[in-house]
Amino acid sequence: MKKVILIALTMIAFIGTSNAQDTTKTSSGLDVYIAAGVSMGNTGSSATLNQTSYPSAEIGVMKGNFALGLVGGRGSFDFEGDDVTENYWMSLKAAAYFPIGNSKIDGYGLLAVGNYLSTDQVFIEYGVGMSRAFDSGIGLFGQASNWDNYWYITPGFSYTFWGKIVNC
Repeated sequence: MKKVILIALTMIAFIGTSNAQDTTKTSSGLDVYIAAGVSMGNTGSSATLNQTSYPSAEIGVMKGNFALGLVGGRGSFDFEGDDVTENYWMSLKAAAYFPIGNSKIDGYGLLAVGNYLSTDQVFIEYGVGMSRAFDSGIGLFGQASNWDNYWYITPGFSYTFWGKIVNC
């Protein structure tokens, strides 16, 4: 129960941060972004938070309300007795964003396909989230997704290069 409360409070803190911004701010070109998050799962078992959570990093492009990113990470934070080479994964993620009323928050749906680097196992991730972008290019997000048949809550941050790198 402590994990669920901690996750909920983290998401509220990220999403509830107030600061002036323009969520429709995009260039006429291709926006490049980087993001990082920590996905926390609750399998209902006696597994520890380290065993049911994983870090990830993403780099991608966004045009209009659509994003495509390459995501990589480690299967858990539990390094004890673990062969590190067997626990890394990569995925290709697509997301569609939409404004939520007149708020400064956008919602999004996501779909990803990936695999663990040391195996042929393919997994699917799907879910929904909310994000808040600031004029500085920094953004905060929180999402709920099903990844490899387990549910996760992921708070994280991003930085968008508002078309400064690629114009098309």
